[in-house]
Amino acid sequence: MFDDNLFDEWLDAQSRQIFTRLTAGEALRPEEMIILVLKAQTNHFAHLDQDLRQEMIQLRTDMDKRFEQVDKRFEQVEKRFEQVDKRFEQVDKRFDEIIRRMDRFMFWSLGITVAAAVFVVNYLK
Repeated sequence: MFDDNLFDEWLDAQSRQIFTRLTAGEALRPEEMIILVLKAQTNHFAHLDQDLRQEMIQLRTDMDKRFEQVDKRFEQVEKRFEQVDKRFEQVDKRFDEIIRRMDRFMFWSLGITVAAAVFVVNYLK
């Protein structure tokens, strides 16, 4: 489309010519004033571009640091969940042990009840 270097070179050459005539005390035409304004704007945009690039680099480094911190916190949370999982496994083992004991108790209770019933029935006969 439009070659920026070509425009910059033309603008630099024109602005140098205008500054030379201006330092010689000559009056400026409106077209020359427009060229100086364009030169000032291109310089301003160049500085803004540099500042914006620096800010973007700084933002990227800040975001990288924050993501690293988030990753570290996520790892800590994962470790905590692993600890909670281990505790739940221990609780499950305890419940299994309690259920096994209750099953044994119920089996022996049923056996003693049946034996007592047989004894009572035999005694009453």
